[in-house]
Amino acid sequence: MRRFWIVICSVLLLSCGGGDKITGPDWSLLPSKPDDTQTPDDSGDQNGEDNQEKPAIVEQIIAPTTEVAAADSDIAGLRYEPGISINIATKNFATRLSEIAAAGFKYIEITIKHSYGLKDKSDSQVAAILREKQQQVDAAGLTVWSIHLPFEDATWTNIAGKESVRVQSVDNIMRVLRLCAANFPTCKNYVLHASKGVLSPRSESVLQARKSLEYMLPEAKRLGVRICIENLVGSLCPTIEEMSDTITGFEDAWVTFDIGHANCVGVNVIDFLKWIGPGLGTVHIHDTAFGSRVDDHRDIGDGDIDKYFGWENVYYTMLKDCRYRGVFLFELSGSNANSVMSSYKMIVEKYKTKYE
Repeated sequence: MRRFWIVICSVLLLSCGGGDKITGPDWSLLPSKPDDTQTPDDSGDQNGEDNQEKPAIVEQIIAPTTEVAAADSDIAGLRYEPGISINIATKNFATRLSEIAAAGFKYIEITIKHSYGLKDKSDSQVAAILREKQQQVDAAGLTVWSIHLPFEDATWTNIAGKESVRVQSVDNIMRVLRLCAANFPTCKNYVLHASKGVLSPRSESVLQARKSLEYMLPEAKRLGVRICIENLVGSLCPTIEEMSDTITGFEDAWVTFDIGHANCVGVNVIDFLKWIGPGLGTVHIHDTAFGSRVDDHRDIGDGDIDKYFGWENVYYTMLKDCRYRGVFLFELSGSNANSVMSSYKMIVEKYKTKYE
């Protein structure tokens, strides 16, 4: 009889555990901090059993691709190419590219800003500017991995509640995408960023976003590129649930996972990555304070992502669960390129120590 009551109580406790599912962030409260003792595969011995000597790991740098690796792919020795972002409006753009290349980077993301004057120029004028930037990238020996589409007026989620504004925003974004696709021919990844704020209820913004994606995603596919929707702070898709509501059903939708955004919203970044899985199109790597809701793009180590989740676990999850074979892209356009490269090497060393 005593065993019977123990079983009954256990079942009741388990059944009560499903009520904590997050349906969206509550901006009036700071979320509780995660249990930093739980990391991927901690139940096993990452260093092997029986103290057997392991074979030497042969390192292999991944040639970045949009292809997703097979589910059973061996990840031993695989290393990402690191990348770094640069704003198209950066003063001395060519000089900055040279600094990035000198630090050892081969790949970049270019952030396109309407405020740079592109919005008011003709298509031919914009194309000339983009061609010049591509020539400077080539001269520096770099490759454009991704392009961040304009977000100053990215109201494709229609936070103004006006259909004409939504349509105009979609037109503005797609114009830039078409011009970039023509003038940055090697770039296949386009980061899509919603505007700050959402409608009330939040579900209305999701519906507006889906209406825009119904047009944008097929157009991107026709151009031979991918739109990767970014998780944000104080806007759309900060959680797994809202990202799912926004992109589910769109087979051509990819995700830009911004680890700093997820962390400062108070989301478990490892869980988010595992949910994205092979839908991961590209990444933004930077540090933030957990649950702060402050998107300040700190250098690695100046926030607490490592404390609560471990950069080595981020790296492992991207390789193993997401099967991502793209660029490990740092969104730290104003940081010293040599310092960012040192941060990347630190992350790799942490990963090697734990998982290899």
